[in-house]
Amino acid sequence: MAEPNDDLLADDAKALMRNASLKLAVIARQLRAHFDQSVVRLGVTRSQWTVIAVVARHPGATQRTIANMLEIAEASAGRLIDRLCAEGLLERRTKDDDRRAHAVFLTEAGQAITAQLAGIARANEEVAFAGFDHDDLHRINALLDMISENIAKT
Repeated sequence: MAEPNDDLLADDAKALMRNASLKLAVIARQLRAHFDQSVVRLGVTRSQWTVIAVVARHPGATQRTIANMLEIAEASAGRLIDRLCAEGLLERRTKDDDRRAHAVFLTEAGQAITAQLAGIARANEEVAFAGFDHDDLHRINALLDMISENIAKT
């Protein structure tokens, strides 16, 4: 038979988990909003800078690959890529191994804006993690990895 204190501890753990879940959701929204405010002067939307970031990390990715990485429809990715190509930030090149597919690359202007986005990201990270020491950063990364792994198991 469970002790009355065991029930209180279980209820407390449930409340702590709910509180942590809500905080993670709020913090994720705050991080996105803060970054969006920081990049508004560059004239790119969140959707656009996410495509730019994917192409910067994966030069030559196809529209399908970009869509999969961003978890968006391929048609949506295509429209974003079209717009960024029109703005001179991305370019499509025919793939050597599949003439039907196009590889997407950053242009020089795209590389320049990527450097600016990276600087803004670093500045935002410094704000978000002010007061954290090296051990704090290791611990929070380990805890977030545990959460991610737990979710991936389901």
